[in-house]
Amino acid sequence: MKLFHRTPAPEPCTVRVTNADFSFDVPRRRLLLGSALDQGVAYPHNCRVGTCGSCKTKLVSGRIRPLIDFALSPLTAQELKDGCILACQSKVLTDIEIEAPIGRGGGVAVQRVTGVVASAELVGHEVIDLRLRLDTLFRFQPGQWGSIGARDSEVRRAYSFHTPAPREGTTEVGFYIKKLPGGAFSEWLFAADRAGVEMELLGPFGILGDHDETGHNVCVAGSTGLAPIVCMVEDALAASEGARFTVVFGVRREHDLFAMDRLEALSQRHPGRLRVIPLLSHEPPESGWTGGRGLVTEALGEDLAAAHAFLCGNAPMVDACERRLVELGLPRERIHADRFVPTGATVANVTAA
Repeated sequence: MKLFHRTPAPEPCTVRVTNADFSFDVPRRRLLLGSALDQGVAYPHNCRVGTCGSCKTKLVSGRIRPLIDFALSPLTAQELKDGCILACQSKVLTDIEIEAPIGRGGGVAVQRVTGVVASAELVGHEVIDLRLRLDTLFRFQPGQWGSIGARDSEVRRAYSFHTPAPREGTTEVGFYIKKLPGGAFSEWLFAADRAGVEMELLGPFGILGDHDETGHNVCVAGSTGLAPIVCMVEDALAASEGARFTVVFGVRREHDLFAMDRLEALSQRHPGRLRVIPLLSHEPPESGWTGGRGLVTEALGEDLAAAHAFLCGNAPMVDACERRLVELGLPRERIHADRFVPTGATVANVTAA
């Protein structure tokens, strides 16, 4: 007779956050960020694949194993010299001490829930407002995103929530989804009426950042990058009487604009607190469009001085806006960016979490 002995689970590693004076445990050889999020720790992050730099963390003591070469990451030479790492790409090997802008509360643990497609309405040229009706309450914060897919499919894609949710959670969530040539999920969604199709949702992920509750906040959205922006703005306007927002919304053509009626309704509901600037980059000169034209960076000037800025869209647009805002004197720590990363990388990381 053979006797099989169960190998005891390794002792967990303790992570002490020195600048916040609290600790949490991480299973040895597990990713620092993923383990923290699973416990509801409010850890700044976005892409989870090492491209955005949002989870930058100073390693004060202890050992980690990086999954990528941090010299090729968004970390600067000085940050590397100071001992900074990316939490999303760091496996914890020992007890560690870190410095990071995280806190004890406010985080939302990752959930996996099921539901069905409640509706899929075309709201702009090749943009669908997808609504899911969930089987259980789902919690998330404005500016976060989730990974979704049909229950009978291996295809999963990441999209930002555009519908704010009560703090106790919601059973309906919405996403703005643009049709992308060759995009497995978006082409499937656009090909037929998907109402009633069973879906899975994994999330939430990402932290967009805190707005100024008494001052002016500038938001720049490219196409469906409007989703986390309008979610945050709608929630903030309802929760605070002092916050003010300017939303610069850039698309290529007039028929690419969407959710303008929603933005207008928010502006009327909160007089003097929301200004919307739509910009078209490729609208034909002979068209009847009388609004702004050009790139979103051209709208960022001295007259848009802000306490905080929020940038959502493709990486080149976000990078250009960030450079412009820094030139105008806005500190980088007050610029909160959501860079869209290649679909394959995002989904691979999310499904492995």
